[in-house]
Amino acid sequence: MTQPRTPRTRPGTLPFLLAAALSLPLAAPAAAQPAATPTKVSSRTCGAYTLTLRENGFEEPADRVTLSRGATSYATVEDTMVSVDWCRDVTGDGVPEVLLAGFSGGAHCCFTHTLYSLTSPPRRLLTAFSAHSSGLDVRQLDGRGPLELVGSDWRFAYGYGMSFAESAPLPAVYSFLNGQYVENTRAFPGFMQTYARGMNADPFSGGVLVEYATRAVTQGAAGADTWAAAQPAPFRAWLANYGPDIRQDLSDFGLRDWPTRAGLNADSARSGIGGAFTAPGTRAYLAVTQEPGVTGAATLRLFQPRGADITAGPTLLTVPVTRDTYGQPTLTVWPAVTVRRAGGRDDTLLRDARSGSVRYAAYRVGSAALTELRDDPLAVTAALLNDLSSVAGHVASQYRSVPRTTAQTAEVQRRIDAAVTRARPWLGTRRGPTDFPLGRLGNFTFGSVTLTQDSPVQAQAVITTTVGFTDDRTDSEYVSGERHTLTVNLDRAATGWQVTDWTLKPRTGELYEE
Repeated sequence: MTQPRTPRTRPGTLPFLLAAALSLPLAAPAAAQPAATPTKVSSRTCGAYTLTLRENGFEEPADRVTLSRGATSYATVEDTMVSVDWCRDVTGDGVPEVLLAGFSGGAHCCFTHTLYSLTSPPRRLLTAFSAHSSGLDVRQLDGRGPLELVGSDWRFAYGYGMSFAESAPLPAVYSFLNGQYVENTRAFPGFMQTYARGMNADPFSGGVLVEYATRAVTQGAAGADTWAAAQPAPFRAWLANYGPDIRQDLSDFGLRDWPTRAGLNADSARSGIGGAFTAPGTRAYLAVTQEPGVTGAATLRLFQPRGADITAGPTLLTVPVTRDTYGQPTLTVWPAVTVRRAGGRDDTLLRDARSGSVRYAAYRVGSAALTELRDDPLAVTAALLNDLSSVAGHVASQYRSVPRTTAQTAEVQRRIDAAVTRARPWLGTRRGPTDFPLGRLGNFTFGSVTLTQDSPVQAQAVITTTVGFTDDRTDSEYVSGERHTLTVNLDRAATGWQVTDWTLKPRTGELYEE
């Protein structure tokens, strides 16, 4: 049996949680307050300021580093462990900057870095969530002006069947633009390629993935796939299996700070995807953002380059933000995947849970408008995905570990039956030798959607999916699944686009197979 793929966090949760965690606003000057005596107190100076560390190991209270001058404290970073990484002028203005680090105390995660310019008063230039990497290196990558800061992008940790020991990060390059440091890795393709070659000098799964991803970013999908086809058999099959997902997961690489560059607060939560939404060969960032202090709603906007700057388009959609069972903010709508059309422009599927049930809808994105596609092969494909994922969600929910009354249990079953009834007509166009028991479909997710044919009268959609069924041993809502290729063939009839047939075929090429 193939090992289940480790799920990656969906866009609607982690970025919004991180935004709350990374919001370390510069405190208004205030008189220093007395605190409990820590285990160890030390201090050092940087420019005209004093940095005081109160370290308590892994005990309570949390460690703390305070930036102060005289009796006035300007900023504080607290975490399980803290450090002052360096003090030096990296912007080139003659004023030193100081990099403060916090570590949450996990086995190898998580580090957060905060950079202050020691002006009067100090200014925060960057807060970077560095995950498993303990530092930011100072480099001169473009040969001029302010220095760049190089960290790590751990988006692929544990992904695609890898353990953490096998995982490796992509580089994250921060440039000093318009008075602040922002992530700008795509501006340094040569550095990315050198980094990837070094990471993969002695090939292992993480290094191979970094090199493939780097080629996808700097050379495009065709260049990455050509390189992958020449790799040793295990890696070649693995990249063929996960290549579409990897490229989708890279769509926002180097773009997450575009809202900041467009003028939004650096602490704004954001989640989005990249694509050529307005014209072939262009790049834009379709993102849901929420400004600090705004509760209950976020906005979907398109961020695009204009010369050396990034501009924010008007609000395309107002997105309600709810709270999960832990009280954390959760998006009800977010862009799920980018889908390339025949003309080279990208459309998107939005995941929409505003009604309480999840629905995927196909949209064409313009600079100032969002148009839902109706009589379109992508829209019909989305309808199939909707119905299958709805069944899986309801079937899995019956195994949720929550107390239910008899009436509540009956309601869960009623919803399962209704979802199965809606999806059953699709079985009439399914082609395949084995049974497909809708009532036991407990896992149906997809990672990428590719239109391999997209003509005015015929289309074919190829979707990477994970499919799993419940059985007598199922005791959790997290139902294991196997990777499949879902192929959907469509024709345009007199009444509009319709599915002629669809098939599910197991995908091969895992790192570990029994």
